[in-house]
Amino acid sequence: MAGPTGAGQAVVKISAGDPGWYEACSAAERAATAELAATRWKWSVCWAALAALGVVLTIGAMVSGALAALAAEPPIGALAVALCALLLDAGLLTVNSFAWQQVGLIFSGAAPSESVRPYRWLRWIPASLVSLFGTLAMLAVGVYPLSVYGDHGLGGLGLAGWLTAGAAVLCVMCGLATLWLKVILRPVRTGR
Repeated sequence: MAGPTGAGQAVVKISAGDPGWYEACSAAERAATAELAATRWKWSVCWAALAALGVVLTIGAMVSGALAALAAEPPIGALAVALCALLLDAGLLTVNSFAWQQVGLIFSGAAPSESVRPYRWLRWIPASLVSLFGTLAMLAVGVYPLSVYGDHGLGGLGLAGWLTAGAAVLCVMCGLATLWLKVILRPVRTGR
C-alpha cells in the first residue's frame, strides 16, 4: 500500500490509522484493499466459528472420557493443551474479524482511518508461533485416536475418540488460519 512519490520528495512513513494513511494510497490500492478485507473478514468469521466448535469438541472429549472411566480415555493433559490452543485461535480470529471489517470500512470510504487504531497491536502477535502451538496441540491430542484406530479400527473409536480426532484436526487447521488471516497494519510510505 505504498503511495507514489515524486522526484526530490522525502519519503515519510504514516502509521496505520494516523491522519493521511488512507489518503496516501491510490484509488486502485484502496479498492484492492477493500476487496481483500471483505474476503478476509468472511474467512475470519468462519474460522473463528470452527475454532469455537473445536473448543466444544475438546470439552466434550474431556467430559465423555471422564464419564466412560476408561483406562484408555483421552489424556486430560493433551486435551487441556488442545483447549488452550483452540481458545487462543478463537480469540485471535474473532479480533481479526473485527479488524478486517474495520479495514474494509476504511478503504471503502465508510469509516475514518483513526478507527483502526485499536487493532494496531495485532501486527506484533507472533502468528507463526500461534500456528506452531496449534500443530503441537494436534500432535499431542491426535495420538489417542490414532492409537485406538491402530488397535481396534474405526469401530473402536467411541464418542471420546471421535471428539478428540475432530479437535486434533481443528487445532492444526485453526492454527494455520490465524497465520493466514492475520491483519498486518503496515505503515504507508509516501512523499511529501
